[in-house]
Formats: sequence, structure tokens, C-alpha cells
Amino acid sequence: MAPQPLFRGKHFDDGAAGCMCLAVARRVLAQQMAKRRNPHKRVLSDLLRYLLTLCCRGIADSELSRSALVFSPHPDDESLACGGTIIKKKRAGATIKLVHMTDGGGSHSHHLISAQELRAIRRAESINAARVLDVDHTYFLDFKDGALRKNIGPAAERVLKILRQEKPEEVFVPHFREPMRQAADHVAATQIVMAALDSYRKKVTVWEYPVWFWFHWPLVSLRSGCPPIKMRHIAGNTVRSLAGSRAFLDLSHSLNISDAIQQKTAAIAEHKSQMTRLIPQSRWTTLADVSHGQFLNTFYYDHEFFRRSFVG
Repeated sequence: MAPQPLFRGKHFDDGAAGCMCLAVARRVLAQQMAKRRNPHKRVLSDLLRYLLTLCCRGIADSELSRSALVFSPHPDDESLACGGTIIKKKRAGATIKLVHMTDGGGSHSHHLISAQELRAIRRAESINAARVLDVDHTYFLDFKDGALRKNIGPAAERVLKILRQEKPEEVFVPHFREPMRQAADHVAATQIVMAALDSYRKKVTVWEYPVWFWFHWPLVSLRSGCPPIKMRHIAGNTVRSLAGSRAFLDLSHSLNISDAIQQKTAAIAEHKSQMTRLIPQSRWTTLADVSHGQFLNTFYYDHEFFRRSFVG
């Protein structure tokens, strides 16, 4: 994708852009001074997201009513990354169906809980979250968590079958630049869906949503606070993301979800195995443990961001 101008589709001219950036910086810094008691808030993080909101095009209301399949590598990715968008599309009358690619059974050590029990818990949680999001149906492909790359062929065949059955106008998939170390299943999920779309040969709008794409400084600190993730992993992500500036090139659209954030938060909370310690041991990690809550905080902003492309 060719680099895009910093301000596009907005009421800015070249002379006003610098003043606007300064005003935005002052506003965000002032807001942060009032929030110093919240350790999950970061000045540079909020500034980056605010500027990104200004630079991205808004998603037109006319697009919200279009039918969509949302492909989620694991139960919870859809709630975290595009839960607000799902809610707003449903309010606009769209038919929304979820496709969970893996069984979610690899999120925690099997020394703490059996894989079978964890899979059952995560399926139940995803059903509850889908009910909160008001989606129309959920498909479970049940490929092994962490092994999606080994099942690209069979998974693509099953996705193609769903595409032909549902005939969606849009599909949602993880962002193609998700980091491999933290999100190999995310990368594989997008490869699988794109391969299936190539065989489907019908025009579809593709929306790519970021999850672990956000896992870099300055959105999170270099200290992860959640083994086995190490400082060098976040540093590597930071280099690849150009310290967050790549988002201005790779993310083209955003949607204001401020009127859906409470419902989205309720959907995320339904994934209790990821949000709370089902077993009272520190080894049972939660999303709030990753980077001391800073990573989880990236999903509670009042905008969701996407990369848009077209196939077919």
C-alpha cells in the first residue's frame, strides 16, 4: 500500500495541520494530567490513537447495514477488536455471523486445566459474548489452538463452504501485519480466508482488524509483565511497527463506537477465562496481566480501526 498523506478526508489544509496537531497534543496532555491516577493510561498512546482517528476515514452509515462474516482466530478476538462495530452494524439491521477458527484450548497451561475443559469453557463464553453482541449465528471450526498454520488447506475448504452458503457482502479478518510470535493463528486465519475468497470469486469488502498489531511501544511499555513475553519481543514489535507510525499507513478507516462501548465491554467480560483467574493462582494469566493492563486498554477506546480492501 502506498503511503497516505497524514490528513485525508478531513477539514484540514496544509497551513492548519501543524496548528491542529499542536492543539490536539495540548488537549490530550491536559486530559492525561487529569487521569494520572489510572496507571493503564499513557500519554503517547492516547495521542497516537487520537491522531490516528483524525487521519482515518470514517465508515459510512450506508456500509453498516451490509451483511458480514467475522472471522475470529480465537474466541474473544472479535469482541476485543471489532465488538463495537458488530454492535453498530446489528443496530443498522445487518446480518452478522461469527466464525471461530480455533477451539481456544491453548490459552492456558494444561497443568492448570485440561484442554478438553478449557475448550468447553471457551465455547460457552463465546456463545454468551455472541448473545451480548446480538450476532445471528456462530460457526465453530474447532481447529487446534496454536496449530492453524498446519491446517490451512482443510480450513480454507471449510471457509469457502461457509462463504458460498452465507454470501456475505463483507468479511472481517485479523490485520495482515499481526506479529507472528504473539499471533501466528491470526496470520494464518487471514491467509486462510483470503485463499478461500480467491476461490469464491465474488466481490467482497475485506476489513482487517488489529489485535496484537497494537502490542508495541508507545501503546504498551517495554516491560510486558506477563511471561513468557519479554522486553525484546515488544522491542521487536516496536521496530516493525515503526514505533506506531505504521498504523498511519496500514489503517485506513475508523468507526466511532462511543455509543456501543458499554455493550462491547459487557461482551468482552463474558470471556471470563481471559479476563479473570478461574483458578486462584498467579500462573493463570489474564489479558489484564499483559503489559500491566495497557494492552487490554487499547480495546476500550471510542474508535475501532480497520484496513479496507476489495476482492473479487
